[in-house]
Amino acid sequence: MIRNLKITLLFLAIFVPIGATIFDQITDHAFDYVYPLPNNTYHQFCKNIYSQNGEDGILEQLLKELAIEHGSFCEFGAADGIYSSNTYNLIQKGFWGLAIEYDAALYKRCVARYKPYPDVQVMHGAVLYASEEYNLNAWLSKGGLPLDFDILSIDIDSDDYYIWENLREFVPKIVIIETNSYRDPVVDELPGVATSDYVRDPLILWHKARVAVGCSFMSAVKLALRKGYVPVAYTGNLICVRRDLVEKLTQFPAMISDDPYAYISLYTHLVLWGNLWKTNTGLIFNKALGDYYQKFGRKSIDIPWLEHRMNKIMAGGIEL
Repeated sequence: MIRNLKITLLFLAIFVPIGATIFDQITDHAFDYVYPLPNNTYHQFCKNIYSQNGEDGILEQLLKELAIEHGSFCEFGAADGIYSSNTYNLIQKGFWGLAIEYDAALYKRCVARYKPYPDVQVMHGAVLYASEEYNLNAWLSKGGLPLDFDILSIDIDSDDYYIWENLREFVPKIVIIETNSYRDPVVDELPGVATSDYVRDPLILWHKARVAVGCSFMSAVKLALRKGYVPVAYTGNLICVRRDLVEKLTQFPAMISDDPYAYISLYTHLVLWGNLWKTNTGLIFNKALGDYYQKFGRKSIDIPWLEHRMNKIMAGGIEL
């Protein structure tokens, strides 16, 4: 893994063609990250049992700090009940609640998987933010969840933002919402509504198909704050705790603010796949853009500064 990292650094430092910059070279090709984890989030607790990017471990730690042992949940899309599930690990420990899946084949597999857990309801259908009959409020009411149930996990790769925005009656203690991790942490971008913050948009050059797919990190942070939540960790999913409960978190640094840009430091270039930490030059570029905003307070693309910052991150320099 060290050899792969050195090759990447050499490529960035030496083999970029004349007239080109890192801005033109960012990719989603993964390589091992062998340096220390950030200390301003829950990454030290990341663990995958069934989750995709370490959410199982973060949830275990948050629930421990909040003294929740046998709680309630809602997860959608639940898929087959296991793959990338943020709640199956908890179901096996006695959690009860509601799993919702739209795809008919996956729904049937989820029903079969959850048969040993009679306290878990599996429902078939779509959660639609603009429908009174099928919005999240209606599904949660049908499932009989308490208004302040413990965990809400939103992962449908599209209108996640609007669905949480339109949740009115229910105020879960922990919310996990998927964001577009290809988009950098500074700009606002909603599903289907591309940002206009950049004259030259780095994501269009990096991965055009991911523009305006889901909401950006910053849009999710702003929504969380408006709804009375504090972002505490980021894994590609933004993990938020209801504001009245944050004082119980013993491992969360004192970084509670009404300024959404104060949470940019939660954005990370690291992804836990299996039990290995991975990264790519695209995520590192996004992290560098966030670092630039933290240092200068501007949404701007300064190629020499970003190039220098990327090389520092890839050499293990997480701190600004």
